[in-house]
Amino acid sequence: MRADRLLSIVLLLQKQRHVKAKTLAETLGVTERTIYRDIDALSLAGIPVYTKTGPDGGCFIEETYRVGLNWFTDSELQTLLYTGSTTLLSDLGIESVADNAILKLLSLLPERFQQQTRQMQQRLYLDPSSWYEGKDSYPTLPKLKEAVWNDTVISVEYETWEGDQKELMLHPYSLVYKSGRWYLVGVDTGREQMRTYRVARINDVVILNEQFERDSQFNIVEYWRDASEQFNRRVPEYPVRLRARPDAMIYFQHMMPGRYKVLERSTEWYVLQVTYTVFEEARTSVLGLGTSVEVIEPRELNDGVIALAQEIVDKYVAQ
Repeated sequence: MRADRLLSIVLLLQKQRHVKAKTLAETLGVTERTIYRDIDALSLAGIPVYTKTGPDGGCFIEETYRVGLNWFTDSELQTLLYTGSTTLLSDLGIESVADNAILKLLSLLPERFQQQTRQMQQRLYLDPSSWYEGKDSYPTLPKLKEAVWNDTVISVEYETWEGDQKELMLHPYSLVYKSGRWYLVGVDTGREQMRTYRVARINDVVILNEQFERDSQFNIVEYWRDASEQFNRRVPEYPVRLRARPDAMIYFQHMMPGRYKVLERSTEWYVLQVTYTVFEEARTSVLGLGTSVEVIEPRELNDGVIALAQEIVDKYVAQ
């Protein structure tokens, strides 16, 4: 997390006044180039840090400077100190590290402001999990995090959608959390292209004694936006118009958020426009809701539900 790293740089410089860029890089687990970029960012933010070249060079902070939190705006403090679910940090194996970072941050505050800050933490709680979500297992995530942080080549066994096991050599660039699942973004060295891998399907991670050079033009925000748009374009759509009783609405609210629109409503019925992916998904959904829904269109779905329902009746009557 860059904010935590910037704060660590300031604290280390305040304690020692002069630290080699190489030492900072080794301490914080990044490259020297990253340290110099961080120093530039701190300087632009008004922190009196600077660098010097030569045998006695390195990173410096003005001797009279004492770090305080007055250089954080209220909004910045709220962002750093919000109380959130620790599920994601626990998955990464750094939950206690985050707790220690917050304690260090609080220790910088004058005593009279500490109670106010603790009250601030009670104003916002973020829980990234969704209701009824299934919990994937992520035993390989801490290793993947280490490899991503250190630009280290990894060998993994990956389970495909079809259930096959593939051995891959990857350059791991980024970890992404979306909709309750972790993903790894990295370069498949066999295909030499950036791809996205579901972490729950990554097994037997081996961190190799080899580092890779990142593409300096790579931007994870842009990549993920483009990849998400491409995925959404590939997902097929099967539009359906239904009449649903009020008791069926809990299904659509919890299981299909964003995929339906209420066109009409009364005390007895809702008319919905629902976007399924394929005919089979729509038929299974409608049949499972029983008499709480009726198909308005398309006709093929109505006929398909009737035919499958008849097959089910015939099967159980014959037993």
